[in-house]
Amino acid sequence: MAPRTQTRLTPVSALEADALQRALHALGDYAHVAVRAERGHLHVFIDDGAPVARVTPLGATQYGLSFHSHTGRWEKMPFVGDLVPLAHDLITVLGPYLARPDFSGGIRGSGH
Repeated sequence: MAPRTQTRLTPVSALEADALQRALHALGDYAHVAVRAERGHLHVFIDDGAPVARVTPLGATQYGLSFHSHTGRWEKMPFVGDLVPLAHDLITVLGPYLARPDFSGGIRGSGH
């Protein structure tokens, strides 16, 4: 069994959640994306749904990124950094999952 990684002892704060949320909102049409500090992580939500991604403090100002897979497990992603650059990584790799749902009912490009 692999040893567990050590995370920082200080829990994440609402200020960190707010900083990540502002960084995400500044990157496009992501006003419907919310970030909450819960259980030692920053969870990224779409509206009031289940979390899509999780940002975990690794020490100092470094954070790691994980996504919530279809199996219900958190899968680590190869991204580590400060909150603002990590927001860019999050949008780059998980942007389609964070996009505002389009329930217009129309079929694009069909001419109908």
